[in-house]
Amino acid sequence: MAPPTGIKNIFRIINTVIATVLDAVTQVITAIVLAVANVVMKVIEVIFLIFKRINQRFVKFTKGLQNRTGSYFSKARKNKVGMMVIYAGLSRNPEEILGIVVIYSIMLAAATTFIAFAIAPDSYAGMPREVILILSALIPFLAIWMLFYLTFVVLIERRTSSIEKVLPDVLTIISQNMIAGMTVYNSLWVAARPEFGPLATEIQSVARETLSGESFEKSLMDMSTRIKSYKLARAVKLMIQGMRSGGELPTVLQEIASDIRSEQNLYKRMSAETTSQAMFILFALLIGAPLLFSASLQFITIFNSIYDRIGLSDVNSTPLQTGMMSLKKLPITDQFFSQYAMITLAISALFGGLLIGLIRSGKLSAGIPITPVVVILALVVFVVISSLLGSFFTGMLTI
Repeated sequence: MAPPTGIKNIFRIINTVIATVLDAVTQVITAIVLAVANVVMKVIEVIFLIFKRINQRFVKFTKGLQNRTGSYFSKARKNKVGMMVIYAGLSRNPEEILGIVVIYSIMLAAATTFIAFAIAPDSYAGMPREVILILSALIPFLAIWMLFYLTFVVLIERRTSSIEKVLPDVLTIISQNMIAGMTVYNSLWVAARPEFGPLATEIQSVARETLSGESFEKSLMDMSTRIKSYKLARAVKLMIQGMRSGGELPTVLQEIASDIRSEQNLYKRMSAETTSQAMFILFALLIGAPLLFSASLQFITIFNSIYDRIGLSDVNSTPLQTGMMSLKKLPITDQFFSQYAMITLAISALFGGLLIGLIRSGKLSAGIPITPVVVILALVVFVVISSLLGSFFTGMLTI
């Protein structure tokens, strides 16, 4: 039996009221959520704005501190660093760079000294606590300055190498344009292609200086002083002499380009012929030396272990069984020899990496980028081989 019509109307009204109330509640909740979200976003924007202002002031303060700190250096030191900055193709002033190095070196030295003060023992390897604290401050301080110098050496070397690599092509393009009837200035401007990298940037600087009223010869000489390259300086001098004497400058440029290419081919041939020597040095540093040191370490460890098992505590032990043999404890421990081996491997890898760079390219600075890799690999190989040999011989002793 169907419900009466009045009851249906009542249920319909109730459903309508409930739907209306739910819609109103939903709208109120949505409005509240949106309002809260807007407030949160405003708060986040204010926080970001505050942090931005703080960061700007902090950056401004640190730059001022760096400049003030770097200004205390002598004029000769600042000029030397300034030339290194120019050779590296950077745009920062020397005072700022010196200030950065000083601040970071002091911060690192302070941090290592604090750590050493907290955990350093009263004596280590025969050194008193005071010496340990002094070394913990001095070594990081000097390491930052050494890292600063080596970084600039690598940057200068890479910039010079990239410029000398494309220099023959630039000289060839200049000579061909001059043969086609262009002036020296126009030929130089056309040769400033983006694929030539830093050299193209320097050529564009020469063009801008010439347009601003500087003499073309002086602009070329200034360019040669901003790049630490004997080949480029020689090419610029010959170009200027050719312009002054009115000689066959295109022919001179082509001869210079040919000589530079011949020299580059000679270096490539030398690098290819010295590959076996470089591989032998790497094998000795990464396999031979770690293996020998690991074997020596295991010998010391096993000998001391056998001595302790026998129970002979006296250093000058009495002869065993016959008067032909005596057993004495080794004067060094396995821990001392492990530290000695790691220091020796690190020093050997350091000079080995530099030697590889000297053999491969004729420049000692060419080995600086590979030296950290060789040092880390030599130490890692030593630790791995020592662990493998230690587990092997330990298993044999327990049998």
